[in-house]
Amino acid sequence: MTRYLLAWTRWNGRLRRRGFLWMALAATVAFVVLFVFLRSAFGEASTLLLYPPYFAVMLSWCVRRLHDQARGAGWRGAARGPGPWSVLLAFLLACRRGTEGENQFGDDPRTRGRDYLRVAIHEPA
Repeated sequence: MTRYLLAWTRWNGRLRRRGFLWMALAATVAFVVLFVFLRSAFGEASTLLLYPPYFAVMLSWCVRRLHDQARGAGWRGAARGPGPWSVLLAFLLACRRGTEGENQFGDDPRTRGRDYLRVAIHEPA
């Protein structure tokens, strides 16, 4: 279980567009549900506990999504505030396909686990 939770905050490797969008949706829904619960149960100040883990997870996903497009984490710095660079970064993260094949950040997540050259041979025991 710990290994699965730590995978959400990995900073290396690549992340597919589909995985990024589904995980971002799940994290945002969980954030909103917890926010509403904490605010109604303990007050507005208790919701401040939710922001650091949410932003850490989203930041790590953004970095891994940029790695899928062979871009460094410095591209995330383009979204320092509202403006055209934030729109460009959102487009790159949500709409742009990753590079095909292996790049400097790892193997292609679309082909991970697929080996078309491997032949399964059944040998009787």
